[in-house]
Order: sequence, then structure tokens, then C-alpha cells
Amino acid sequence: MYSRLHDLRAGMTGASLDALLVTGRENIYYLSGFTGSAGALLVIADTHLLASDFRYTSQAALEAPEWPFMQVDGPLLPALRARLADTGVASVGYDASNLTLAQYAQLGGDDPALPFRLYPEPGLLTAMRLLKSPEELARMRAAVALTDAACADLLERVRVGITERELALSAEWFMRTHGAARVAFDIIVAAGPRSALPHAQPTDRPLRAGDLLVIDMGAELDHYCADMTRTVAVAEAPPRAREIYRTCRQAQQAGVDGIRAGMTGHDADRLCRAVIEDAGYGEYFGHGTGHGVGLAVHEEPRLRPGVKTVLPAGAAVTIEPGIYLPEFGGVRIEDLVVLTADGCEVLTAAPKPEELLVCG
Repeated sequence: MYSRLHDLRAGMTGASLDALLVTGRENIYYLSGFTGSAGALLVIADTHLLASDFRYTSQAALEAPEWPFMQVDGPLLPALRARLADTGVASVGYDASNLTLAQYAQLGGDDPALPFRLYPEPGLLTAMRLLKSPEELARMRAAVALTDAACADLLERVRVGITERELALSAEWFMRTHGAARVAFDIIVAAGPRSALPHAQPTDRPLRAGDLLVIDMGAELDHYCADMTRTVAVAEAPPRAREIYRTCRQAQQAGVDGIRAGMTGHDADRLCRAVIEDAGYGEYFGHGTGHGVGLAVHEEPRLRPGVKTVLPAGAAVTIEPGIYLPEFGGVRIEDLVVLTADGCEVLTAAPKPEELLVCG
């Protein structure tokens, strides 16, 4: 953790920040190892501390022994405001994506009497978290392997008459009973016309012969997330379903074959999107091709139109094009990959046949 703290302080110097307040839970864990539900980190050039309340005194000593603990008996942010005032710092950075307007006001906001100024920090921790260390990748590989196993178990349960909700519950049960702390996000199991809803929630609708079935899930294991999607047909596969599956499969493979570090998020997206557009389904692919994954299931970088950010080697991202036909159904195929200078390493091992798989 000290090497991360060293890198963060170097970034703070470059951004002319005397201090940095860290409030996002993933960022707190990333820097300190602390997993409590209430707390904040304060980083200054020559000191750092973890602030929380009495409930976490012992937990902080176990999880973040390298971080001096500041016990706060009242509201957290006013106490940190007073602490910052005592240090004599002039510029304090904060994570605008993890601080509400009300919390900003508790820190003093734009009060001209405040002895320091508050500035949104320029994404220092976001940039650090982009590049996954070997230890982080090992945890992610384990989460992916568990997700692959849960997918295989779920596909064996697919049959006419079982409900979306029953399949989703079985997948969560499998992951939780095989070591997952939790699911990385609400599992998506969507059948028939509902599979055209990219973020559908499972319902009590029973599966029917000819349904397209979209399954999107991921385990959270040792704090790191997995994310994968597979699409199958139930009992039989209509010709139109086979056609859009084949197109999506070709688009996803174009991404796997062509996406690499050094290209922009826009250019990475185009590799998949062009295949779908050329097949005449461009208007039915309305989301980005992918996103970063790590401590959070959705983080930087983004692979979507207009993103000029260059993708770095060592980032873990999804490649997940989709085609969604209203009132008919949808297809999405998603792998989690690690970007390299020469391409990408696919972590997801669940089968994705070139032709639509029929289950049940």
C-alpha cells in the first residue's frame, strides 16, 4: 500500500495539492485495505490518516495497520475540516464523483473564511486504478473462473418452464456457496422479448421454446469483480435469432482480435460497431462496446463513441457488443480482457460458439 501512497503523493505534487481527501469506498480500500462502511482518508505530504468512528477502531487496526486512526465521535466531515484547518494546508483535493453537494458544504464549500481552498482532484486515483497489478489480476482471474463455473451450472438448468428469477437465484447461490463475497451486480437473466432490454431485471416469466436468453453476471471475490454475458436459445432457435447472434458474435470477435493498448476508446468501439452497422443493425446497438472492471464493476476506461482517452496496457476491460430488437429479443456477448501492446488477453473462458447454442 505504501507504494500506492508514494505514487499518489507524486501526483498530488504535480497537481499542486497540499492534501487530498479520499471518500469513495473503493478508493479507500485501494489505498489502505480498510473495508468499513463509514470513513475517509486524509493524505498530506508528510502524514496520512484514516478517520472513522468507534465501530471501526479495531477493524481499522486489523485491516489498515499502516494508517494512523483518527476516531471521530460526531459528524465525520466537519471533524476533517477542523483537522485540515489545523495543518495549515492551502489546497485540498477531493473526489467530486464521491462527494455530494451536502458533503461539500460540510467541508466548508466556498466559504471565504475557510483557511484552505477545495479543488476537485484531477482523477489521480482513477488513473492509478486503471493499471492492474499482478496481484489484482490474480484476484480478477479467480473471480472470472468462478463466474465461468456459475454460467456453466446455470446453462445446465435452462429448460422450458423455469423462470428468469429461478435461474438468477441459482446463479447467485452457486457463486455465494463457492466463495464469492457477493455478486458484482444484480444478475441479468432476460428471455424472449425481454432479452431486448439491455439491463432487464429477472422476473417470474417462464422460459418458452424459441426464446433468446441473455445471461449477464459476475462474482465479486476478494474485493475484485468479474463481468460476462452469454446468449443462448431455449429449446429451439428461430432463423432471425441465429442471424443476429451470428452478427453479434462476429462483432465481438472483431473486438477481441483488434482491440489493444494505444488505441482510443472510440476506435476500440468502432471495431465492433462497424460489423453490426454493416449488417444493418447499427440502430439496435445503443450502448458502448465496453468499460473498465476492477474494484468496481463499472470503472474507467470506457470503450464507446467519442471517447478520446487512450487505452493503457494493463487495463482490464469488457468487450460486449449487443443487438436488441424490440418485441423480438436481443443478443449480447461479453468477455473480460486485459489490454496489452499486442492485443488483449481474454480472461473469460465460458464457451461462445460461432453459432447460437440451443439449451434445454
